[in-house]
Amino acid sequence: MKKLFFDIQITGHHTEYISHLIDYLKVNEDANEYYFIVHPAFSLKFPIIFSKANDIKNVTWVEIKNEELKTLQHIGTIKKSFVEYKLMHRYAKRFKVNHVCLLYFNTFQLACLFFRPTYTISGILFLQFYRMSKNTLKEKLKYYRKYFTTKLYTLNPHIKKIFILNDKQTVSYLNNEFNTKIFEMLPDPIPDLKPLDDFDIYDYYNIDRKSKIFLHIGALGNRKGTFEVIESALFLPKEKQKEITILLVGCVSNNEIETLMLKKIATSSKNSDVNIVWDNQFVSNAQMKSLFNQCHAVLMPYKNAEASSGILGHAVAANKKVIATSGGLLKDLIKENNLGVLIPKVTAKTIAHALIKNSFKTDVLKRKFIAVRNPRFFASKLISV
Repeated sequence: MKKLFFDIQITGHHTEYISHLIDYLKVNEDANEYYFIVHPAFSLKFPIIFSKANDIKNVTWVEIKNEELKTLQHIGTIKKSFVEYKLMHRYAKRFKVNHVCLLYFNTFQLACLFFRPTYTISGILFLQFYRMSKNTLKEKLKYYRKYFTTKLYTLNPHIKKIFILNDKQTVSYLNNEFNTKIFEMLPDPIPDLKPLDDFDIYDYYNIDRKSKIFLHIGALGNRKGTFEVIESALFLPKEKQKEITILLVGCVSNNEIETLMLKKIATSSKNSDVNIVWDNQFVSNAQMKSLFNQCHAVLMPYKNAEASSGILGHAVAANKKVIATSGGLLKDLIKENNLGVLIPKVTAKTIAHALIKNSFKTDVLKRKFIAVRNPRFFASKLISV
């Protein structure tokens, strides 16, 4: 068998998932051939993963050309689905593969309504429609557009398996609703990361040791509740403000959002005594692990709480509680496993209230939550399709 894994994004879980697959293949040799089609800068930004891949005899590592990546920029969702599918298809034909695993299937949903390749397809679906709100006309239109898209691609006989992260309820609904067996629950893996030696979060960011550090990490922006996190400083009682540091770690998608964030940070810093620090970069896995280990709690007031989040897994692995949105799958996971505090809606005021009105003392969190989210199991499920 020749199997191709395709993911040309280079942030967050995208690189983590590829790393899990490479680690698994390194210690589980078989007769198959594996092709990884990835971002042009992957080997530069993640040389350790690249080096491991090069040491595996039956793995071929291919970084797409910068020109190919540029064809996917500044185009609409519909056009992007077809352009990216055709890009993937060129590599699948080039290597004459039997199966393609799309590690971010969302982009390919529309294209899969029309194309019937010679190879089979599997993938991971994020942000499915089942848990989406239907309160407004706009929300209803979006819900049913995704509903019928899903219904139609389930009719594609070449789609063998679509994995949904952490969500048994959605899997059951989709299989029953569309009379299929292609959907399967896949536990979102929690990597076993090692922290940096001699790293001290207070020294590194020059933070007062009396301050409680609330970490907001990942790809930052409006849908992550980042602006409300920054503005929450303005709603904290004056006597509590000096006790709190909001640590933002991660990048934004464009210069416009960066300018807005800097403006909001300046306003909140000027009008409160809360210490707001923005480390505007994607940090190494070791440093990220250190940040989770040494912070007080983790802020994840996401506006699209329908899906799971790798940040939740990292927080649990570090035995840190989270502040998150009371909705969707995140609500169920946090409530069922006592993983943190849920806010009724994403506003600066509700976040501020959660920061000071709740105890974030660590306790022995559910070990089962971590045990079933083993990266080796995750990789084996994707590879076995």
